[in-house]
Amino acid sequence: MQTKSPLSRRCLLLSSTILLLGGAAKAATTTHGRQGLHTTGTAGHSASTTRPASTRAAAPRGAAPRRTALDSTGPAETISVSASRHHAGGGLIRPETAARSVSTISREFISKQSPASNTLALVTLSPGANVAMGDPFGVTDQSAVSVRGLNQQEIGYIFEGAPMNDPDNYTPNSSEWVDSENMESVQLQQGAPDIQIPTVYSAGGTMNVRLHNPEYTRQGQLDVSYGSHQMNRQFLRYDSGEIGNTGLRMFASFSNLTSRAWRGPGRNNRRHVDFKAVKDWTPESSTSLSFTYNNESTAWYSTPTLSDWKTYGLGGGINLDGIYKFGDPNYYKGFQTNWTDYFLSSQSHFKLNNQWSLEVTPYYYHGSGNYPLGVYTIPTSGTYYNGTQAVNGSLAGNDYAQDGNIAAKWDWYGRESYTGINAAAHYDTAFNHLVFGAWYGYSDMHVSEPFSALDAAGNVSSPLVKLEDGTVLNGWLYHTITQMVGLYVGDEVHLLNDRLIIDAGFKEVMTARDGTLNQPGPQYGASYNSAEPLPRFSISYKVNDEIQLFANTTTSFRVPMGSAFYNQYNSPYDASLYQAANTHLKDEYSIAEEVGARYHDKWVTGSVTLFNYNFVHHAINEYINAVPYFLDAGGMTSRGVDAELGLTPWHHFSPYFSGEYLYATTDNNITLSGVTYNTKGKVATSAPRWMAAIGIQYDDGTFFGSVSMKYVDKEYGTFMNDERIPGHKQVDLMLGARAPDIGFMKKPSIRLNIVNLNDAHYLSGVYSTGPTAGTSTYYVAPTFAALMTVSTGF
Repeated sequence: MQTKSPLSRRCLLLSSTILLLGGAAKAATTTHGRQGLHTTGTAGHSASTTRPASTRAAAPRGAAPRRTALDSTGPAETISVSASRHHAGGGLIRPETAARSVSTISREFISKQSPASNTLALVTLSPGANVAMGDPFGVTDQSAVSVRGLNQQEIGYIFEGAPMNDPDNYTPNSSEWVDSENMESVQLQQGAPDIQIPTVYSAGGTMNVRLHNPEYTRQGQLDVSYGSHQMNRQFLRYDSGEIGNTGLRMFASFSNLTSRAWRGPGRNNRRHVDFKAVKDWTPESSTSLSFTYNNESTAWYSTPTLSDWKTYGLGGGINLDGIYKFGDPNYYKGFQTNWTDYFLSSQSHFKLNNQWSLEVTPYYYHGSGNYPLGVYTIPTSGTYYNGTQAVNGSLAGNDYAQDGNIAAKWDWYGRESYTGINAAAHYDTAFNHLVFGAWYGYSDMHVSEPFSALDAAGNVSSPLVKLEDGTVLNGWLYHTITQMVGLYVGDEVHLLNDRLIIDAGFKEVMTARDGTLNQPGPQYGASYNSAEPLPRFSISYKVNDEIQLFANTTTSFRVPMGSAFYNQYNSPYDASLYQAANTHLKDEYSIAEEVGARYHDKWVTGSVTLFNYNFVHHAINEYINAVPYFLDAGGMTSRGVDAELGLTPWHHFSPYFSGEYLYATTDNNITLSGVTYNTKGKVATSAPRWMAAIGIQYDDGTFFGSVSMKYVDKEYGTFMNDERIPGHKQVDLMLGARAPDIGFMKKPSIRLNIVNLNDAHYLSGVYSTGPTAGTSTYYVAPTFAALMTVSTGF
């Protein structure tokens, strides 16, 4: 796909940045991923002759799909979640000063939501965030978010200063990160990320999640929840308080969750641990250590086509099968997912003197598990294929074979780890704040697709299907190592008694990816190298104590997915090429402009932002009719306006409003499988023209509650705009009450969270995009669900 080069615009931005940095310096001196797309529901398939009719783009780790940094120090407009009963909008908005769009959700709001809520569920009401939930309580990762028409794989996710995108497919698996009781804030930067953010996936914005710090006094918290779909959850947290006079304090928490799938068969189980320790060296210097552990087994919800939805609705026709029949491709146990991971991050801030300070954040993540692709049949003898290599033989152990075939569960299995360190030095003068930083990241990804034999009841009887000579049957087998280096410098100039702030920066990110396809065939090694210059410039002006104006132009990028660089064969059934490696992909690159205004006084906090994005080498990563596509779609344009407004409590009521107008288009024709589609000028998928949210909270210290409604306009599900899902609205409700201390129980409370109060039945978003009608699949919105939580401190 040929697109106009962004070189001229890059040069203009770079020149402006260098000139401004030079002037500022002078002033200073003078003063399958994991998220595998599963296509299930009504269509069967013959596993003995074809590759799985399932895709890896929505079940967190798979062949094609998944996975905050240091807190933003420069001007930005962001979405953040942080708990005070006096925040505007009940904690859905806070005063911001950054010179770009930002929305922050505070702890006040988070603490009153369903305790199982994941990060995506918490930003539903924020401007620009189009969240498609497939699970009522956020227990599973079968949900998605798009921001200003850009999907979740184009957003950088940061937790405690570290990147959390899946290293192979960039999807977020936010249900694994942290329990909501331990969240301090969730922040969404709809535009380009802060210059210090350690990510190569953020062409469409950044989401930053922070853990709540340990308390200074010894205390604890206990939550017990029960609700719809046999939802049962317990949470326990203990804070040590400051230990002696050491300046050291810590907390540890554990939660256990079980529930039944909200539709179809299957169960969810999740066990989670959070830990954080903080050491205060001086009032202005500290070090923290954060650790999380997550083990989960979750049900899968089928994603129907629009035709299937119109035919069956919520009926059994779109759900997985609960009773096993030999070789049933839609049997629910063939889609039960399992994943275990742990994460470590240590953030340090050192105030060296009145001018110099240092921030250092090392991090490490490791995860492993399976994302099943369904049940398939395999002949007990004959010719089997590993890549292009044919092997004649017989399967070992055929106790449950029927008609010369065994039934087996096919898994995408991943083992991934990444580590890195991000460091920045800050230098302050009378008028300047300079930052000099470097980031190094390393990821290691192993992927295989083995089979597990099933017995007559549909349970796994043998963990690995092998030939009699011990050869393990595998659909895919590859290993990828990615290294990233980022160098950045920025200067923030304060003029006119800090009313005028001019910020310029430059970041260079170099990426080297090397991997091997460990199956016989013409391809063995795969490599990719890139270097991206990322200049940025912003300006803000404080008209008076209430009004701020800002504007910015920023750049960002995203490297192609790792799995795009490998051939996929129809192993073990034949040697046909399922999908050829795309070795011609380039980094997706975006140039964005924003102009906005903010207002904040004693009663009102609000903002309006106009935005414009231009993308080149826009990446499409979709599974269409079970075939993965990794394409350079050329250009994309996204422009519109975001607005949000919150009021501080008035007679204990706190209203909130947000809205967006969006016009996002595809700028080139798209070619798939040799067919060119006339997509130039078509509206982008998952890009509703209008979105609006309204909420009102009440809290008088004893009784509290809230009601909110989100409206999302129609969304196109195909590149050709010949299929769309209608607009929808959902109403959620929360009611609660607090009691005075009772014995050892401190501030006991009870609350009821109701999801989808109006019990609307609708498709909540696009799961997989296709070129024409009938090729896309969709998330099904959860129906009415309620969760009662009893909580107390001690």
